Amino acid sequence: MEPNSVQPSNQSGFDALDICCRIMIQKMAAAPIEEWRVSDYNRLSSQLGKETKVYLSVNTLKRLLGQLKTPQRYFPQKATRDALAQFIGYRDWQEFELVNSVKPGEVKSEPISTIPDPEIAIKPSPKSHQKYIYTGIAAFLLLVLIGAFWVWKSAGTPTDTKLICENPFGNVPHTAVFKLKSKVTNNGDEEFKIDFMDEALQSPISGKKEIAKFFRNPGVVYATLLYHDKPIDTVSVYMQTKGWVANSGNDTSRAFPIAGLKALNPKNIYVSKAQLDSAGLATNKPFLVGFSNIKPSNISGDNFSFTCRVFSEQSRPGTQCVETTIIILGEKHRHLLTLNRSNCVAFSQYKFSEKRVIGAEQFLGALAFDPTNGGDIEIRVVNKKASVILNGKNVLSTTYQKSIGKVMGIKILFNGIGKAVSPKLQDLSTKEIF
Repeated sequence: MEPNSVQPSNQSGFDALDICCRIMIQKMAAAPIEEWRVSDYNRLSSQLGKETKVYLSVNTLKRLLGQLKTPQRYFPQKATRDALAQFIGYRDWQEFELVNSVKPGEVKSEPISTIPDPEIAIKPSPKSHQKYIYTGIAAFLLLVLIGAFWVWKSAGTPTDTKLICENPFGNVPHTAVFKLKSKVTNNGDEEFKIDFMDEALQSPISGKKEIAKFFRNPGVVYATLLYHDKPIDTVSVYMQTKGWVANSGNDTSRAFPIAGLKALNPKNIYVSKAQLDSAGLATNKPFLVGFSNIKPSNISGDNFSFTCRVFSEQSRPGTQCVETTIIILGEKHRHLLTLNRSNCVAFSQYKFSEKRVIGAEQFLGALAFDPTNGGDIEIRVVNKKASVILNGKNVLSTTYQKSIGKVMGIKILFNGIGKAVSPKLQDLSTKEIF
């Protein structure tokens, strides 16, 4: 995630940000900030995302912590500041500023790298002892007032509101119906929204109103209920298939079922240019071909192996980077691996549940992959520890925290015409094959 930069109204905003950053560094119990490595920033990004659902890239964290210089000092947008405040124990940035208020000219902002050691802090003189008592009392009263305010505000907050899909299982295409379920009557109805990721436009929802959404592609859609733009619930919708099927498109607004979405040979999953032409696809423009197999299973998405041999085109008019993507769809989240040739690894990425790394922010040269003449892909996940093996070589090992639940589908995507040979996904414990 790359938040936009804004500017505070005065220096006190930067002073508060410095305090927040120092507390963050202390919370991580890491080495001095000058000694941090990429792994330290990745650890902070992962823990921040796990606790607040806001993920910041390594470069963004470096700018935030003053280790990546920019012409204008970096000051994150409010949503990011709220996440930082929540990460160190506050409700949001406003509460953090109230508790840690710094009057202009009273306290000079210090560099983040100079974190004071609490064991050698300056001891207050007897003359100032009474002043600190009064200050402590004032701070306590302020906290009481803030707590009362948030109790009053949260009295009407629909924390128990759930998102319900009345028909989560369907074929392709599928119209799914969503509604809200709550034990209390909510007044802030206009503040609810449903986010459908890339599958449909974000939609407001309120009260007993129902929302119907049309999904044209095989797969799993994770619909997330937002309140004040913060996620509070997620439901999944499944567009099932009968075996491996193919569909394609030139953009996200249109989809072209190929061969009537009839089941393909699982040992040689392929569609020809003639079949694409028959489906109405403009093959003179860049296009995507997707192979999908969507169905319920009892296979753990955190303990499985997936193997497949793939073939891709050498090139395609209008397309500089021909990529191959493997997606393992779970009940709650998904795993995703996008591979490119060595000259295009900036567009590579991997995502295992909440753990995501993209090639534009971290060099993924080890994931360079050219299946023009065929290439072997293996994804192995053992108790939330993921490995990627390309042509027999282990090129990536990483871990994640959030379970994706049971495996509900597999998607294999190609830029242009590609082929998948005998894809196999197997539970490592039960040996069940998808």
